[in-house]
Amino acid sequence: MTPTHTLTPDQLRTLAAGPTAHTHLVHALVTARRSRTLALLRLAITGDPTATAAFRALGDLRAHTPHAVDRTLDDPLVSAWATALHTHRTGRPADLAWITAAAALRAGTPLTLEFPPTTAATLPSLGRATEPVTGRRATTTIGWKPFPLLRPTPTTTLTLATWPPGLLPPDLGTCDEPPSWRDNLTAAWALLDRDHPHAAAETAAITTTATPLTAPAGTDTSATVPSALGCLFLSATTDPEATAATLTHETQHAKLAAIIDLHPLVTDTTDTTGPRHYAPWRPDPRPTTGLLHGTYAYLAVTAYWATRRTTAPSHRADREFARWRTAVADSTTTLLRAPLTDAGRTFVHGIRDAITPHLDTPVPTRAAAEAEDLNRTHRATHDRT
Repeated sequence: MTPTHTLTPDQLRTLAAGPTAHTHLVHALVTARRSRTLALLRLAITGDPTATAAFRALGDLRAHTPHAVDRTLDDPLVSAWATALHTHRTGRPADLAWITAAAALRAGTPLTLEFPPTTAATLPSLGRATEPVTGRRATTTIGWKPFPLLRPTPTTTLTLATWPPGLLPPDLGTCDEPPSWRDNLTAAWALLDRDHPHAAAETAAITTTATPLTAPAGTDTSATVPSALGCLFLSATTDPEATAATLTHETQHAKLAAIIDLHPLVTDTTDTTGPRHYAPWRPDPRPTTGLLHGTYAYLAVTAYWATRRTTAPSHRADREFARWRTAVADSTTTLLRAPLTDAGRTFVHGIRDAITPHLDTPVPTRAAAEAEDLNRTHRATHDRT
C-alpha cells in the first residue's frame, strides 16, 4: 500500500519561510513524490502483463535493496514518465521494465525481465542502452553507456541525463552541454555550499539531475518542470554568484511543486478560470499559482542576497536585496486577496512573516533608489501592455 503523506500547518509555515535548517522537511517532500510516482506506476500498468511483472519485480527488489530502488524512483525521468503515462501523453506501460532494470543494476541484483521491442532505451539514473533489446533478457547482459556525472561537492553527485522525447515541454530548449556550463555550475554550487549552507542542503536534498538549456546571447534562463522533480534545468553563464541565486530560486519551485502534490493551495487548481495578477518578475500577468511560485522563489532570492551583503558585500547585493524584498512583500498582499485554500493562506502568511523583517533593513541610498526605479519601470511597462 502506498503511504499517505501530509503536512501540518506548522510544517507548512516552516517550509513557507524559505531555506532553513529544517532540511528533513525537504527530504519528506522527496519521499512523498516517490510515493506519488509509485501510485502513478501502479495505475498505469493495469491490464498489461509485462508491466505488471516488472512492477512486481520492482517491489520485490525494493524489499531487499530499498536504497537502490528509491534512488531510481527519485530520478526525474521516472517521475516524468509516470506522469506522462498516467495522462496518456506518451509512453508504453511495458517500458516499466527499464525502470526495474535500472534499479536492479544499481542494486547489483541480477534479474531477468521481459522487454518490449526497443531501439533506444534509457536506464533512469544510470545511462542509455547501447543496443536494441526485446523479449526476455537478463539485466546483466544489456549493454549500456553511463550518463556523465557532475560532483559539485564531495557529497553531491548529479546525473547529466539525456531526456527521451515527449517527457518535457516542447519549448523548454534543452541542449548538449555548452562550454563552461559544468565549471560554472560547480563554482556556483561550491559558493552556495560555503556561504549559504541551508540553501545548499535543500538543493542537494531535492536535486539529482541537471540538464543544460539554450538561451539567447547575453541572457540566461532556468526552469523547473513539476513532473520532473529533481532536475535542475539551466543555461550556461559565467557568473557563479548569479547562478547560485538561480539554484536556490529553482529549489523553491521544486519544493512548492511537491507541496502542491500534498495540499492544493489555490481553490481553482487548474488556474483556468481564476484571476490574473501582476508579477514583478514577469512581463505577463500570472494566474494565482504562477504568482505564488514566483513569490516563493524570490523570497529565497531575497534571503540569498541578504546573506551576500554580509559574506561578499557589493552594490549588486544591496540592489538585488532591496528590489526583491519589495517585490515579494507586494506580491504577498496580492496573494492574500486571491482565491486561496486554507493551506494556501497559511503558506502565504508564512512567506509574509519571512519577508517582513527584511523590509526594515537599512540599504545604501543609491542601491535603494535603483531598486525602486527597477520596480517602478517594470510596473509601468506592464501597465502599458
